[in-house]
Amino acid sequence: MEKKSWREISAILGSCCSSLLFGMSYMFTKRIIDDVTTFTLLSWRFVFGALAMTICLLVGIFKVDFKGKPIKRLLLMTLFQPVCYFIFETFGVRFVSVSESSTIVACTPIITMLFSHLILKETPKKIQIFGVCLSCVGILTIVLVKGLSPTFSILGYLLLLSAVVSNSCYYTVSRRAAYEFTVFERTYAMCLSGAATFTVCALVENAAQGTLMNYVTLPFTDPNFLLSAVYLGVGCSCMAFFLSNRSITILGPTRTCTFSSLSTIISVVSGVFIMKDQFSLMQGIGTALAITGIYLVNRAPAQAPPVPVAAGNTEAEE
Repeated sequence: MEKKSWREISAILGSCCSSLLFGMSYMFTKRIIDDVTTFTLLSWRFVFGALAMTICLLVGIFKVDFKGKPIKRLLLMTLFQPVCYFIFETFGVRFVSVSESSTIVACTPIITMLFSHLILKETPKKIQIFGVCLSCVGILTIVLVKGLSPTFSILGYLLLLSAVVSNSCYYTVSRRAAYEFTVFERTYAMCLSGAATFTVCALVENAAQGTLMNYVTLPFTDPNFLLSAVYLGVGCSCMAFFLSNRSITILGPTRTCTFSSLSTIISVVSGVFIMKDQFSLMQGIGTALAITGIYLVNRAPAQAPPVPVAAGNTEAEE
């Protein structure tokens, strides 16, 4: 019992660290997003992530064994995240304002909870439903304080909603994949699929613009881009997704997803202290609501069947 309790606590701490890494990513993205195309950044981000995980594999820190396992389920997970999520989000934000996109993405925990119940049969308790809604209200408060500029772009709304659904599907399928695949195997597959997909997109995009050589040499000629891409690749694509996949295995999709609210809070706080942004009373209230919601969701676990540890999954063993 004590061992299980520590396993759960470690997963919660891992979710907090994952949210911290994702929250800081906004600052690193903001430093270079005006100078490079989105696919160029995504390509190098996942290339560095895949490279870092391959090195861990070669030196023996982790092992992979895909023989006899349902690869289709793993590919389905990587299709939802990172491929579909980032593509839908990338094109969606072109049609709507930042505040609108943040508002739609903030609804991810609600969709995830619904999918978890319908597909995985993980029934949330009433206090957890209230906690998820409270967390979403808190994030919406933080976002709306900055002002909402309606664009009324149906295409933009549909694309961002598709991104939310893709992310929720990732949480659900990752939970299912935990029965056969280790945390490292799932994360490694995500990095490889992201590197392959977005590199092809970046090559086509840069070839069309006549900037192919600039794309290839960018990390070696721009230290600022290299720093941001390495952080996003190693810090987010590797470490943050690794911790997220581990938490999904132990805590389930609903509990893990609520911690995504911390990423928004961390991005706001980092903006206040590093970028000198303003922080209002209403943002403070929104932060308090979001944190309270996270606490309520994780106070009492949902009624979910335990996930058996995949062979060789030492990261999540009981």
